[in-house]
Order: sequence, then structure tokens, then C-alpha cells
Amino acid sequence: MQVATAEANPETSNLRQLAYRRFKEALFSGRIKPGDFLSQREICELLDVPLGPVREALKSLETEGIATLLAKRGVRIIQIDKDDFGKAIDARKLIEGEAASRFALDAPMEKILDIERQTLEFQDMFRNAKEHTDALFKEKNRVDFLLHDSMIESLDNSILTHAFQLATEHVRIFRLNIAASQRFFELPAIGEHLVILDAMKARDPDGARAALEAHLTGTFQRAMPG
Repeated sequence: MQVATAEANPETSNLRQLAYRRFKEALFSGRIKPGDFLSQREICELLDVPLGPVREALKSLETEGIATLLAKRGVRIIQIDKDDFGKAIDARKLIEGEAASRFALDAPMEKILDIERQTLEFQDMFRNAKEHTDALFKEKNRVDFLLHDSMIESLDNSILTHAFQLATEHVRIFRLNIAASQRFFELPAIGEHLVILDAMKARDPDGARAALEAHLTGTFQRAMPG
């Protein structure tokens, strides 16, 4: 007798991936909040995915430290405290510092210049904006991730990519608590990207690493209350 499993059943596997993706979309859009306690049935309704695939997705999310499964009680969404936020920033420094150094040496100059162009265009867009709209915030996130993701992709290492994504998501979860702050519409982070890119244009790996680490230190400091 053949036993059906999530791995052997493409439909079940696809639904699990759908539940996993929709959960994260709900979390980072604010429909699920850090610290929330939800039943698995409530999550099924929110994600519009059957219970079986949702349970499988929740196991993956628990492994990543994003949710805690409580037997016969439900699911608790994690809250990232200051110490865990600092650990996530440190992890990103270790991974991205090396990525920035290698990118400075190996990335095609046209790639570096294209990232710089898009960064400068957003800077001008921000300065000329009459109000801070959701569209502007989404464009800021796109340009912000452009540099970081490009560096990580250039490593061509799936293990490091996964570690980077996990650390980045923990940073984002911490930020959700203060996402309404107008500080996240300010430009220091984008300006710091330009410093990193200047070092990369100069083919200066040590300078790129140092600028990247300074940028992530700034990310930590800007997220602190007060």
C-alpha cells in the first residue's frame, strides 16, 4: 500500500507552500501581529488553506523561530526582543560583510552602477514627495532590498541565502512593533547604501565591508525607541 505524504503528493506540497507564503504575507502586512495567539482553525480561515497543509507550514515556521506550536492550544506568533534583534543584526553583519567584500571585487561594474542609479532615483523621489504614501514605502523597501539581495545572490550559496533570509525576517518582525514610526521614511539608510556602493565602485572590499557593517549598526540604532 502506498502512503501519501506531503512530499509524494504535489497538490499537498503546493498547498503547504501556499500556506507558508500567505502566512508570511499576512505577518509582514500586519494582518497577523507579533505576540498574537491564534488557533489553527483561525489561521486556516485567514490563509484560506486546508488544515493539513497549514499544519505542515506551521512546522516549518516553528523551525524558523517565527511561530510556536502549543499542543491542543494553538499557535503563538513570536515577538522579537532587543537582544534577539541584536543577534539578527550580528548574523547579517557576518554574512553580508563577506558578501559586500566579494561583490566589491567581482560584481560587474554595470550591476553596481545600476543599483546606484535606482538608489539615487528613489532618493530624488522621496525628496520630491508631498506625502509619505504606502507606494513610497513599498518603493523604499524594494530599493533597500535591491542592494542586499544582489550581494547575497552573488554568493551562489543556498545555505547562506537561507540564513540571511531568516535573519532579515527576524529584523522585520522586530520592526513591525514600530512600523508606524515616520523614522522609517527617513533617508539615512539609503544614504548609507550609497557609501557602500562608492566603495564597490572603487573595488575596495575592506571599505565595502566596513560601510555595510556601519549601515547595519545604523539599522539597529534607528530601530531603538526614543
